[in-house]
Amino acid sequence: MKRFSLIVVLIGAVFRWGNAFAVTMPTNACPTTFTCAFDAAEVRPLSDATPGAPGVFVGYLSFNGSGAPTLDSLGILNGNVQTLLTAVGTCTAGTTSALGILDFTGNGGPKFLFVSDNTGAELRVMLVADAGPVTPSAVNLGTCTQQ
Repeated sequence: MKRFSLIVVLIGAVFRWGNAFAVTMPTNACPTTFTCAFDAAEVRPLSDATPGAPGVFVGYLSFNGSGAPTLDSLGILNGNVQTLLTAVGTCTAGTTSALGILDFTGNGGPKFLFVSDNTGAELRVMLVADAGPVTPSAVNLGTCTQQ
């Protein structure tokens, strides 16, 4: 009987552990009347024309009262200062099954996926498309802290 009870307990533990991955994500609303300073860094992949080249980006991301984002960004790629980018984009709120989207590709900018922290004072962004929209060859993650 003890052996049977142990097996039942183990099966229950595995079943509950497996359900932990079925939890839905919290939704991410598009911020309104919000400005944050961001920074991001990347290293170019081995398949790139400049493998291992560093990239660093800083700037501001602001949202007006209706949630429309504006990106002001400056970067250094492989030691070369890039031109200042200012682009107005669109924000699509995240759902329980998808991250939020900040899309500046219509105005020559990048496209990000985003989540906000539980205080709403910080956004975490991940680059998913360069201007064009072209899939980037490097992973670029950034943090944007409310000012």
